[in-house]
This record gives sequence, structure tokens and C-alpha cells, in this order.
Amino acid sequence: MYPKPDRSDQIRNFVKSEENEAIDVGWNEGSLSDGRQYHVECWAEDQITMLTFFFSSVGLETYSEALLKGLLEEENLVQFITSDAPISVMLITDVSGKELWLVNVVVGTEDELFANDLLSLRAYEKSDSD
Repeated sequence: MYPKPDRSDQIRNFVKSEENEAIDVGWNEGSLSDGRQYHVECWAEDQITMLTFFFSSVGLETYSEALLKGLLEEENLVQFITSDAPISVMLITDVSGKELWLVNVVVGTEDELFANDLLSLRAYEKSDSD
């Protein structure tokens, strides 16, 4: 069994400010075909919309950017419109100490669409302090 990504330490931002220009849009969770759980967050900053995927790196530690991009498409999470759609990847450790892949996908800018997300994003629940 693969460990579930833990994003419990994240503070969401719903209002653009000088200190934080990124706006949290939505999220979702699910499982890849091998049973690996993923967590995805959608956010926007400077007219760019991004999807950030988090999932266990167990057994995928040596995956390249191209292989991770292919995995997202094979799992029907993202449909890339252009072959050069920008993504970035890095191995991170979450708050629970689990090693995860972080895969950033540029969905689009105000002028260009690079990818279609194939997810049903959920709205963040705003607390009384937000």
C-alpha cells in the first residue's frame, strides 16, 4: 500500500495580497490505477493557472519529467494540448515525512491553453477566519 499525501500543514489563500499573490482555487483526491493515492491542488498567480499533483514516489523514484507527464495522461488526469506543455517536477517530503512527487502542470495563461484537466475540482471550505 502506498502512503497518502499529507497536505494538512497548508494554509490556504483566497485573497490576493502583496504578501501572497497566489490564489487557491480547488482540490481533489483519488487513486491511480496501481492504488497510489494522489492529491491535486489548483491555484492561480499572475494570469497563470496551475495544477499541482502530489503522490507517493515509492517505485517511481527514478521517473523523469517526461515519464511523470505521461503518467498523468495515462491516468486520465490531464490532457496535454501541446507536446511542449510546461511542467516541473521535484521530490519533496510531506509533513508526515513521506517522500512524494510534486508535479506542477501549467494549465494555461490568459493567452494560451496548454492542458485540460480531467478532474472535478472541489471548492475549498473557507473557515470563519478566511
